[in-house]
Amino acid sequence: MLSKTTEYALRSIVYIAMMDAEGKRAGLKEIANELELPSPFIGKILQDLVRKGVISSVKGPHGGFFMHRPSGDISIMEVVRHIDGLEAFKKCGMGMKQCSDKHPCPLHNEIKAYRDNMLRTFSNKTIKDLVDGVNSGKFFIKNEPEEVTES
Repeated sequence: MLSKTTEYALRSIVYIAMMDAEGKRAGLKEIANELELPSPFIGKILQDLVRKGVISSVKGPHGGFFMHRPSGDISIMEVVRHIDGLEAFKKCGMGMKQCSDKHPCPLHNEIKAYRDNMLRTFSNKTIKDLVDGVNSGKFFIKNEPEEVTES
């Protein structure tokens, strides 16, 4: 449903918000290393989000990324809209140009219900909600460490 760009952006923003809550700025290399994401790609994504006012950054030895606004004021939908746009919430599941309630494709009702639920969730959940979930230990933004087997 979400592009890799948006997935990476959400994970990165959650990490930045977690560091920001501790009074720290997160550097690009740190974010990429901690989340196992490609540094050049993350750099472009985060600079785009800085330009759009979602996060802020400062250059230099004590620089890094930090929250421009409270994480509770930034919905998931805002991030999705800035990166992917809202087209995914409008497209027909079977690629028809004229799919609608009056002229539905065979999957219209099921996909519409799924899309409407995603729209509601993304509009109501904030970055702070995601941070709180990670801080509770219930959810994760990092990959599980691989098991090392001895031979």
